Amino acid sequence: MADLPPALLELAFGYDRDLPLEAERETLRESERLRIERFELSSRNDQRVPGLLLCDPRADAPRPLALIAHPATLDKGSDYVLWPAQQLVERGFACITIDQAGHGERARRPVGMEDFRNWPRRRLDQMLQTAVDWMRAVDWAVGLEAVDGQRIGFAGFSMGGMRGAAFVGMDERVRAASFCIAGAGGGGEGALALADPAAYAPMMGGRSIQVVAGERDDIVTPEAAQRFHDALPGPKEIAWLPCGHWDFPPAGYEPPVEFLTRQLA
Repeated sequence: MADLPPALLELAFGYDRDLPLEAERETLRESERLRIERFELSSRNDQRVPGLLLCDPRADAPRPLALIAHPATLDKGSDYVLWPAQQLVERGFACITIDQAGHGERARRPVGMEDFRNWPRRRLDQMLQTAVDWMRAVDWAVGLEAVDGQRIGFAGFSMGGMRGAAFVGMDERVRAASFCIAGAGGGGEGALALADPAAYAPMMGGRSIQVVAGERDDIVTPEAAQRFHDALPGPKEIAWLPCGHWDFPPAGYEPPVEFLTRQLA
């Protein structure tokens, strides 16, 4: 895939760095080993981005930060992201997850898989917004006393990994990333090339990247996962699991949790 022009990347992902975050946060639940806070931030296009911050209130600070991205049709509070987040908290991480554009508290109508099959430009718009939202979340998180801004990782599942490729490629503060049941498309013409994770793979050089793929995945095929891995400059690794797309959890949580722990903790 041809390199994306810098001017196009600035148009797609640029935002005012001094735009006030207007952060709000409240504790939802706290136990001896786990505190869950809800936060909300301002992002580009006057969007308010809700999310969750999970940490162990007993853990020493500063600690590594893991950003966890949910699959399509789910949200920040789904078990799909909370289970791996809690496993990472047990290993000394702070974790953040957000409602991606068009999902959770930000959904204006029910979200179905047809959204991703039928309307590629809407999918592109939401991907661009979500990438900036993650950057804004990092802007906020690195100011927290509990977070070590030099040890930031990302784990994205399905749509979360597809959208997360742009974020990781564009934000060099992310030092390690795991893309699970997510892969590269066959390219695209014009603006739609911005939606292909392979466009951002070359930007990840020098960061540690993992691809986790299902051997029987009929949504993100093994070929798509391999294409994404092949486009990465390294260091990189790929893990193949004996599963499809829909039966990825819970066994699929182990590789990204182990990878981020190894790289950052």
